[in-house]
Amino acid sequence: MSNLSEETQEEDLGDLFNRFGQITRIYVPKDKANNTSKGFAFVTFTSKRDAQIAMDSLNGYGYDHLILKIEWAEK
Repeated sequence: MSNLSEETQEEDLGDLFNRFGQITRIYVPKDKANNTSKGFAFVTFTSKRDAQIAMDSLNGYGYDHLILKIEWAEK
């Protein structure tokens, strides 16, 4: 997922995504210099089906004054 604000925290994304299914991990990479979000994150669900439903529901969703872009992570 990309287009996150610098203030986004793992807990914020948990609140947004947990309604779609069980989450095993949320990771928001931080800038080491100022400890703010780098603007992207990874949300891992236990079920691929739940992840797809979350993607379909939240891609293009307005969040924290920005429009989320959600796609499958690349290997």
